[in-house]
Amino acid sequence: MKHSSSIEMDQIDSLISAAGVDGTRAILEAFQRSTTDLLKLLSDGVEGGALEDAYRTAHAVKGSAANVGAQMLAETASAIEKACRAGDAASAAAKLNDAQSHFDLFCVHFEAHLAQY
Repeated sequence: MKHSSSIEMDQIDSLISAAGVDGTRAILEAFQRSTTDLLKLLSDGVEGGALEDAYRTAHAVKGSAANVGAQMLAETASAIEKACRAGDAASAAAKLNDAQSHFDLFCVHFEAHLAQY
């Protein structure tokens, strides 16, 4: 499988080539911890009306997701980022569940890919 809708396998394979399987597993664990925290901050910011803070948090999620190959999460975070920048809390809020779902699915696919090594 080259990629699914939630994960760019080429990106994961590049990480494995650079960091090895154990290093890539550590990258995944760090990504899971930080993104869990960031998604909570993002949700709190959007729901609390702190859209400038939410914009910065969405930007951070977008960047870290792109770095590990979580394409759908990166795209959803980008949409949330744009909604926050436009002051559209309702649109941003409507995408929060998608962000969480894409994150959860990515983690499952990433772990399954690593298990092949």
